[in-house]
Amino acid sequence: MYLWFVAMILTILMFTRIPIVKKTIHVRNSYLVKKCSIIIPARNEENTIGKLLSSIHMQFIQPLEVIVINDGSSDRTKELAEERGAKVIDAPPLPNGWNGKSWACWNGAQASKGEFLLFVDSDTWFEEAGILRICETYKQQQCQGILTIHPYHKMETAFETLSMMFHLVVFASTNVTHLFSWLCKPSGGFGQFFLCTRSVYGRIGGHEAVKGELVEHFALSQHAKKCGESVEAASGMGAISMRMYRDGFGDLFYGWSKSFASGAKTTNIFLLVLTSIWIASLNSLVLHLPGMMWADPFQFLIQYSLIGGCLYIIVRRIGNFSFFETLLFPIHILFFLVCFLHSLWNTFFGKKTIWKDRYVFIEKGKDEKMK
Repeated sequence: MYLWFVAMILTILMFTRIPIVKKTIHVRNSYLVKKCSIIIPARNEENTIGKLLSSIHMQFIQPLEVIVINDGSSDRTKELAEERGAKVIDAPPLPNGWNGKSWACWNGAQASKGEFLLFVDSDTWFEEAGILRICETYKQQQCQGILTIHPYHKMETAFETLSMMFHLVVFASTNVTHLFSWLCKPSGGFGQFFLCTRSVYGRIGGHEAVKGELVEHFALSQHAKKCGESVEAASGMGAISMRMYRDGFGDLFYGWSKSFASGAKTTNIFLLVLTSIWIASLNSLVLHLPGMMWADPFQFLIQYSLIGGCLYIIVRRIGNFSFFETLLFPIHILFFLVCFLHSLWNTFFGKKTIWKDRYVFIEKGKDEKMK
């Protein structure tokens, strides 16, 4: 009887607020953008790299430099990046113990000249004045510590919306969304975007400090916090967007399965327990939906709509989810569970998975990528 109420209260508790990038801009702060080195790790990204680089060229204030680290691409990633004026660097052979993306980011940082190091994935793009909005957000924290941003997810097909629960769990793991988040600092970051000054990057040891982690920027944000640096996390709504796993359902499934359990291992224990209880409450609700609908259809409709509406208010700040898509949350929950169990198997039993035609070997908490 009270199952829906428990799920509703936990949802509100877990996602009281979703911080977003600064909305207003001031041209007087344009100098911040001019200090930026944008570093893009790329492996077989010919379908996405062009849109990102074009969005950078369309900014009315240009960064100091754009560096693309070609991580052994077998497609036209390198040629497309060069055609659009980026500085392209071929990543050296991957050393033992290094994650491919961390190695690419590390080499990009070594080759950069800017005061600000802005690491961004190639399946993202900047909105109008997006880089300036991000730099002004960083200025709000006195250009100190780390700013990590979750790009706004723009989806074009139905299967892409199955990412909903994953986005919510990722946000919850950063410690910025729950009711008491104002009492504590973020405990993790997002994988697609990471910004810091060169001096901060040096103090925390850069990507070398997390060279074997699959969820590298989440781990690097945690490491920065342990080193005494401030960490801020936000949604990129209005500033930076992305389209993930556009190549089909299999790409989506294996993409989320790749590292989710590994990320869970490094999440703050309090947040992990709280998130687990929240997911368990939603799972129980889904399992009891048939009985609730049979016992009192009218009451069921009201309760179901309230939870769906609550989720919609939250996820519309994360991606372009429609209200109808949000009402299908039982399907999202079931898909999340299947992916998580698959990730759990790969992490603790299978010890390897495949991503971007590389085997990823997972041993004793460290991740090693090999050709």
